[in-house]
Amino acid sequence: MTDESSYAASFLEGSLGLEQGSLGPGAVPSALAGEIASVMRGAPPKDSTTPSLEVAIRAFLSELEKSALEENGFIVRKARWPGSASFAVCLTHDVDNIERPADHVAKVKDRFSASDYAKWKRGELSLYDNIEMIREKEAAAGFRSSFYLMSAEYPLSKVRKAARALDSRGWEVGLHGDFGTHDSEREMARAVERLADGLGVHPRGVREHYLRFDFQKTWKVMEGAGFDYDTTVGNADAIGFKMGLATPFHPPDQGWAPMRLLELPLSLMDTTLWGYLKRGEEEGLEDVRRTMKMVEDVKGLYTLLWHQEAVRMKGGRQYWAVLKELARRKRVFVGSGADVAGWWRAREVPLRSSAGGRLITLGGKPPKGLRLVVKAREGTKLRVVSGSARETRPGMFVVSPEGGKFRMEVTKVGGPG
Repeated sequence: MTDESSYAASFLEGSLGLEQGSLGPGAVPSALAGEIASVMRGAPPKDSTTPSLEVAIRAFLSELEKSALEENGFIVRKARWPGSASFAVCLTHDVDNIERPADHVAKVKDRFSASDYAKWKRGELSLYDNIEMIREKEAAAGFRSSFYLMSAEYPLSKVRKAARALDSRGWEVGLHGDFGTHDSEREMARAVERLADGLGVHPRGVREHYLRFDFQKTWKVMEGAGFDYDTTVGNADAIGFKMGLATPFHPPDQGWAPMRLLELPLSLMDTTLWGYLKRGEEEGLEDVRRTMKMVEDVKGLYTLLWHQEAVRMKGGRQYWAVLKELARRKRVFVGSGADVAGWWRAREVPLRSSAGGRLITLGGKPPKGLRLVVKAREGTKLRVVSGSARETRPGMFVVSPEGGKFRMEVTKVGGPG
């Protein structure tokens, strides 16, 4: 395989949760491998209005399953999300500023409710520092999120208390890259040091200000700075999927080896709706629902960027409606960037087979919530040690591994379907 096709095979094994090393030479169609390689170097996908590359990846999985059923009678893979959730949502907030001058607030007072503006006039609340308000309302809904703070645009002393409270209660404090950090290792190191010194919290995650990104440089800068993940790659001025992707992945280095860094692709930014596109509140909320449904259809990750300073404003206050809708859902994994990245890394425990492919094991302790999905001919039987199996419909099983001694044996393969 070429370096690009080797990377594509590794990418697909990780994305789909396939058996380690299962995609050998020629297993990935050249068109699919080519598009994966192309978007990793910054070229647009065939359709950026939808998670089009994810759709192509799901079609590839369907072909794999068909071949496996014909040849072996079954196929096993890891579900993407804890408990085999239908999709995941990553809640994130950029902290661009925490206060504005009084003359600016007076000019834009119509953005705020009359009661909030009056309270601000009396000095009873801040219109632009909503970190604690968001944390409380997310906690009430049962969620946690990420807040990305800048290191040089406002005094960190003014947000230190709130940041430490977030960190101690399970929310994430990450870095919102300063001007020049996206393509300079030196500037990035300075920003990390300023944030860590100013807040007493070392950032694991990063998002660049204004979504600045250079496909030739930025991932390398972030990898060198020791970040666990980035969540910059997305659109500012249009609704859509910049890479056609909606799942975490390890970007390639210049030699096409997967980096340790994870990318959590950005699905939608609030200012795209209210700033660039001038959407009405209900219209913008419908855009959120519509794009989230696209991601759910491919069992992907929906990364939402909602600026913390916007939640009291027209448009921005729709964040509370988003939380209510997520709270009503039953089969969605919702977390911060650190939660999502932590899960994805834990899910990377190798899936292995032996005894002619019929004995399935894991190369380590399974994370809590990991599920294996088995698609097989009707009549297939499984024997599970250190775990359990549930047949959800004829020929479809969800397996729950437990402990470090999990093993699953396919004891009988049903006849042709």
